[in-house]
Amino acid sequence: MNLVAFTDEGHGDPPVLLAASLGTTAEMWAPQRDRLRALRRVVSYDHRGHGGSPSPAGPYTLDDLVEDAVALLDRLGVPSADVVGVSLGGTVGLGLAAAHPDRVRSLVTVNAPVFADDPEFWRRRAMAVRDDGMGAVTSGLLGRWYSPAVAAAPSVLVASTITGVDRIDPVGYAGCCEAIAGTDLRDRLAAVRCPVLAVTGEADAVIPAHHADLIAAAVPDVRRVVLPGAGHLLTQEVPDDLHALLLDHWKNKEAVS
Repeated sequence: MNLVAFTDEGHGDPPVLLAASLGTTAEMWAPQRDRLRALRRVVSYDHRGHGGSPSPAGPYTLDDLVEDAVALLDRLGVPSADVVGVSLGGTVGLGLAAAHPDRVRSLVTVNAPVFADDPEFWRRRAMAVRDDGMGAVTSGLLGRWYSPAVAAAPSVLVASTITGVDRIDPVGYAGCCEAIAGTDLRDRLAAVRCPVLAVTGEADAVIPAHHADLIAAAVPDVRRVVLPGAGHLLTQEVPDDLHALLLDHWKNKEAVS
């Protein structure tokens, strides 16, 4: 069991669990935490090697990252949560909902991969950071993670998110890359029984839209939304749009419960 670092803010049930993307920490969720903690209990956490979380020796699997989330929920006494995950965090959310359906009331995935389009890319990336540190993967991140308009005039939060990559532990980052390389949830999506909202950014340069198409085709209770002009970390680009989608998704969940 890996005891990950987390923030626990606000009050109100059911709790919300926020799972970040590869290379970011719970701080990436600042816009959502600011909006949600007045309404709900909001827990956000750092993947292995990210932020304050330790880095067990790798390689990791997606199941390892899923069990980190389960251990955190157990640690906090949270029987189930509304889960929101970006990129790797969304993939963890899918794995969590498939393997532990009782722990996920609803799920929102944001630009989340279902499988590794190019596993060798992720294995090479893991090797690069082990050999040369995080500087091996930071070039060009601004343009990959954000739409051209945001990358041209980054906010303080965006700039902080990019510079924060240098503080990620290469061991944990490499292990997470290897988890992505070995991931393929295509045969497990039908086991996801909670309501799912699959959100993609029209300008996402990281995760192809066919991943959300797979989610929409395989998950029994799903809604697919594309946000025009938004990039990969649209949580920071269009927080108001995302907030409205979250509230609507949760409202619809309550209507059918």
